[in-house]
Amino acid sequence: EFQEIATFGSPDDWDIELTDNRRIFGTILPSPDTGLVGVATAGDTVDLPISEIVQMTSVKRTLWSRFDGFVELGFQYAKANNATAFNSALAINYRAPKWVFGLSVDSRFQDQDDAESFKRNQASLAGLYLLPKNWAVGAFVQLEQNQQLDLDLRFLIGAVGGRNFIQSNRVDWNWQLGVLSNREEYTGLEAATSAEGPIATRFSWFTFGDFENDLTSSLLVYPSLTESGRVRVDFDLSYRQDLFGDFYLRLSFYHQYDSEPPPGANENDFGTTFALGWDI
Repeated sequence: EFQEIATFGSPDDWDIELTDNRRIFGTILPSPDTGLVGVATAGDTVDLPISEIVQMTSVKRTLWSRFDGFVELGFQYAKANNATAFNSALAINYRAPKWVFGLSVDSRFQDQDDAESFKRNQASLAGLYLLPKNWAVGAFVQLEQNQQLDLDLRFLIGAVGGRNFIQSNRVDWNWQLGVLSNREEYTGLEAATSAEGPIATRFSWFTFGDFENDLTSSLLVYPSLTESGRVRVDFDLSYRQDLFGDFYLRLSFYHQYDSEPPPGANENDFGTTFALGWDI
C-alpha cells in the first residue's frame, strides 16, 4: 500500500529487494521528497522510489531476534463413522544478512471405524546463500513418512540453486534446480538409494490490508537420474486468510505421485487440511 505513504524511516538493518532485481542492505532514512526514501549502506546513501520496493526483510542485530515462524493446528471429527483427523505444522526461520535457514515440520493423522489409520509426516531443514539479482544457492535435508504409499522412511539430501523471475507487490514466482540423494525404505522391502534431479517452481499471489490473504502453489518434479523412467511429483496449493492479531486460517491441498512405486503400493496420495494458525 505504498501509494498511501509519503516517506518513512527505520534505524534497523533491512534487506531491500527492488523491481529491477537489485538487493540493497542498510538502514532507511526519511526523504524530504514525497515518494522517496534514503538507504544508508556501508559506503553510501542511495535514494530510492518507494514504488520500486517489492520486499523488505528486517535483519535484526541480535541472534534470537532473527528468528520467526508460525504454528498451525487443525482437527476434524465425524460421528457417523467415528472419523477423526488431526494435522499440525511448524516453521522456524533464521535470517542473516546473506543467509536464510529454515526448519519446517508437517504432520497429518487420520483414523476411522472399519479402516486403517493413516499418517503422513514430513520434516526439512534448508539453508540458502543469497546472491545478487535474486539468485540463491543452498543445501537441504528432508525426512518423509507416508502410510498411504507404504513409505516407512524417505531420506533426501541435496543441493539447489535458483532465482525469483517475477517479484512485485502482488506476485512472487521462482524456479529452482538441483541434485539429491534419495534413500527409501518401503514396508516389507529392503532400503534402496537413488539419485534425482529435482525441478521446482513456486508461485504466490497476495494482497495487503486489514485482512490480508495469499494464494500459494508449489510444484516439485523429481526425475530419477539412476532409475530409468521413474518420476516423482509433489504438488501443494494453499490459501491463507488473516484474521485478527497474528491469527489466520489456512485451507490447503496436497498431491503426491510416483510413476514407479514398489509392487502393491499406491501411485497417488492426496488430501486437504483446514487449520488455524498463529505467526510467531
